[in-house]
Amino acid sequence: MNSKTCWSDPVSYQFATEYENYEDLASGRVLYNQHGSTAFPVRLASELFQRGKAILSGKGSRGPYRIYDPCCGGAYMLASIGFLHGEDIESIAASDIDPSAVDLACRNLSLLTAEGLRKRVEQIEQMHDSYGKQSHAEALAGAERLRQRIGSFPKSAGISECFAADATQPNERLKGKRFDIVLTDVPYGNKVEWNTEASDPAGLLLDRLEPVLAPASVVILVSAKDFKITHVRYRRLGQYKIGKRRVTLLESLANVPTD
Repeated sequence: MNSKTCWSDPVSYQFATEYENYEDLASGRVLYNQHGSTAFPVRLASELFQRGKAILSGKGSRGPYRIYDPCCGGAYMLASIGFLHGEDIESIAASDIDPSAVDLACRNLSLLTAEGLRKRVEQIEQMHDSYGKQSHAEALAGAERLRQRIGSFPKSAGISECFAADATQPNERLKGKRFDIVLTDVPYGNKVEWNTEASDPAGLLLDRLEPVLAPASVVILVSAKDFKITHVRYRRLGQYKIGKRRVTLLESLANVPTD
């Protein structure tokens, strides 16, 4: 598959084709949750990462990959990808304009480490001892399965960085960094909106991403299905709709060969 592959199919999955049981990655089970946070479909997260990986493989970049979500919320997308594809990940970065979301993201990404998962298991054990709910027993079993999963990953897969940042503005924390895959669920809907008065916040986001993109890189943006994302300095590699969402895959023209 080469870098010019263009997907425009409306709903089909190219990679996450099997209907797996993703209950262990449900928000609030082992992963942390808090009021106002929004989860992200696990199967779709897996599909997006694998599409990005396929594009980069076509560019000759075999990974492991540095990934970044600039509108991370509680990092449900990143945590799901980390658990499902940790063998392909070098590092994870996550940022959001909401400090409470960043705190939740940090806790969820900590679960990709043995120590972070151990602390979460202790919390669930305390709840199970206090209330004896079946859901707590199921969560403990799920945590054990996740522990076994991350045990086979390289240590770098658990390296993550979380910080508060406005995705439409420059940020010193990103200076000197390079990412292979940028993927994010941009704000839309009733719970989450852009915290800016700019007329084209998605365009500003893409402006800010240009300096941090690796020479072989892909940007994957999830938006409302009726919201088309274009940018004069990016080439669209593909797009597709699934449910209420539109997925747009882009590459910076600065990284496109001119032959």
